[in-house]
Amino acid sequence: MNSRYAEQSTADPRTAELTESLSAVERRITRAVEAAGREQRPELIVVTKYFPAEDVIRLYDLGVRDVGENKDQEASAKAREVAQALRARDAQAYDADPLRWHFIGQLQSNKAKSVAGYAHAVHSVDRGSLLKGLKKVAAERAEPLGCLIQVDLREQVEEGARGGAAPEEVPALAAGISEAQGLRLAGLMAVAPLGEPAEEAFARLSRLHAELLAEHPQAGMVSAGMSGDLEQAVAHGATHLRIGRDVLGERPYAR
Repeated sequence: MNSRYAEQSTADPRTAELTESLSAVERRITRAVEAAGREQRPELIVVTKYFPAEDVIRLYDLGVRDVGENKDQEASAKAREVAQALRARDAQAYDADPLRWHFIGQLQSNKAKSVAGYAHAVHSVDRGSLLKGLKKVAAERAEPLGCLIQVDLREQVEEGARGGAAPEEVPALAAGISEAQGLRLAGLMAVAPLGEPAEEAFARLSRLHAELLAEHPQAGMVSAGMSGDLEQAVAHGATHLRIGRDVLGERPYAR
């Protein structure tokens, strides 16, 4: 068992299960980092969609501080419930060391205000209309909202397709984010396309990120890699891994 989690209480069977799975994922990350010859270890974002607030609280107690969600309706309610529970336990401790909520799903512009109320970062900025919606609400935040541009890594990107901006659209989106008050250009996010080797897709993402850094050196995040392809993502410079199934298990139900 990874020493990071070994000292945690395992009296609760679900906590014991999460302890083991977190340790297994951390071992995979360690092996991937060593195989890639990297010095910087990627951060782990545990994707908690469809899992209850109680699991998020267990993860917090195990040391997890970054969690990801895909749907605002679920995420906003869960963020409130978790914050209320942890503040009821020890408000000072939680406010000093809170969870960071990462919104990683497709976001409708009319949900921008809600997401900006709890999210540390939005990983799925992929079009100008969404950027416009985020600009309207960002000024109300105490700190800038991190924004990652989601890139479609398919070889042929269909015009008007959702789920990521075409590579040629990245510079304009990056400029819009970096110039907006209340927004912070954090980097790039991508999902390996189905039916295509993840290695090749993440290599393209790495090249796109190098181009972005040349113009925006502060945009250091690369959000890539999930349970099935984290090794390939680490090999190509991912700084944040979005892992759900291999930590929490199979989804209890889909909505």
